Amino acid sequence: MKVEFAICLEKAEQGDSEAQRELGCLYRMGLGVNQDEAQAVKWYQKAATAGNAKAQFYLGRLYEEGLGIAKDEALAMHWYLKAAQSNQSLAKALKANTTLTSIELSHNKIGAEGAQALAEALKTNTTLTSIDFQWNQISDEGAQALAGALKTNTTLTSIILYGNEIGAEGAQTLAEALKINTTLTSIVLSSNQIGDEGAQALAEALKTNTTLTSIILYHNQIGAGGAQALAEALKTSTMLISIDLDSNQIGDEGAQALAEELKINSTLMSINLKDNEIGAEGTQALAEALKTNTTLTSIELSCNQMRAKDAQALAEALKTNTTLTSIILNNNAIGDEGAHALAKALKINTTLTSIELYNNQIGDEGGQALAEALKTNTTLTSINLSCNQMGAKGAQALMDTLKGNNTLTSIMLGGNNDDGDDYSEVLKHINTFCKRNKALTQAAKLYALFLACFPTEAQDAYLRLKEVSTSSTQTPIVRFFQMAGKLPDVYDQARDFIPSQAQASAANKLLKQLRKEDRVSNKMKAK
Repeated sequence: MKVEFAICLEKAEQGDSEAQRELGCLYRMGLGVNQDEAQAVKWYQKAATAGNAKAQFYLGRLYEEGLGIAKDEALAMHWYLKAAQSNQSLAKALKANTTLTSIELSHNKIGAEGAQALAEALKTNTTLTSIDFQWNQISDEGAQALAGALKTNTTLTSIILYGNEIGAEGAQTLAEALKINTTLTSIVLSSNQIGDEGAQALAEALKTNTTLTSIILYHNQIGAGGAQALAEALKTSTMLISIDLDSNQIGDEGAQALAEELKINSTLMSINLKDNEIGAEGTQALAEALKTNTTLTSIELSCNQMRAKDAQALAEALKTNTTLTSIILNNNAIGDEGAHALAKALKINTTLTSIELYNNQIGDEGGQALAEALKTNTTLTSINLSCNQMGAKGAQALMDTLKGNNTLTSIMLGGNNDDGDDYSEVLKHINTFCKRNKALTQAAKLYALFLACFPTEAQDAYLRLKEVSTSSTQTPIVRFFQMAGKLPDVYDQARDFIPSQAQASAANKLLKQLRKEDRVSNKMKAK
């Protein structure tokens, strides 16, 4: 680090503005040199005066927060404006650029003026596919400028506008652009203030948009009205596969509206309804939808108002649902009764691979019920039971189950009633079993690859090798095939598998190793 500082200092003294900015960073953070905020300010000022946009922004922040220099809001705004004007220079460069495909401009206080300049560049740029504008205070005015660009831009596929003080008006103009745009596949509008009015405008756009697959509207003051409009859009949207409404206020009414459309929607694969004031009526409506929905693979319902009866309703749905692979119910209050209901569902369900029940007031009884279910369940790979009320009995039951379960690779139990050496010892055993299962899973994947590339050799080899005893002459590759071949889904993984050239090469290498190990094994047996 000292060498880096010396090189940086030499370049900075020669007038290199980027080196001057970097030197300011080194002094500010004390990297390779004693921390010195006054020196940091000095070098930031040199770089900023030379026109370095990043230095202008950081100098503005130092003035705003009074770090190493007297606090001065006027000078802070002066340097922020300079940085914005530099962004206009960036915009000019983007107009002429023919190679850049992605740009990240987060936390730069670009403001509406900077957004307008960059929007002009996007109208003619033909290479940029992804742009990150998060936390830039562009407001409705900046959003309107970007919306204008999206109407004509034909290359951008992803735009992030997280935390930009965009309200309903800005959302409405973006929605109008989405009606015309034919390339954007993902838009992030989290932590703005679009409300129901903005959500309704976006929902209207989704009815006709033919490219958007993901929309993220986390923390946007969206209520039941906005959720109802988005639900209505799901009737006709043929492309949307993911919607995130985390931390809004859709309530039971909004959840019921979405549930009705989930019964018939055939494209949505993921929905996040975390922290939305959803109670019993909303949860039960969603559970009914899951009984008939055939596309949803992931649902998040954490931080709502779920109790045991709600978990029971979802458990009934899981008994018949055949597509859901992940369900997240963290920070509710389903208790042992709810855990019992879910355990019964896990004995029947054959698709769920992950369930999260963090902080749900589940005790030993609930843990034991889940452990009993996992003795027969062969699809679940991960379960999160952290921060519940489980003691040694529940943990012991889960450990005993793992002795015969080959598919569970992760059990999270931190933050339970884990006092005492016995509990710690049980956790160690659980971790050991989970590591074993991870190795088995990797073996199964590799065996599936091998099987896909050399089906006859693989099957013949396994039939021969599985007869080898567990004596000291057993080789690692023999053990590998014995483990991999025991898993029930090995042949399913290989079905319709088309290996890449690299994968085929890896399989060929494995085949050579197998033949060598097989010869050694046969020689040892002959002796």
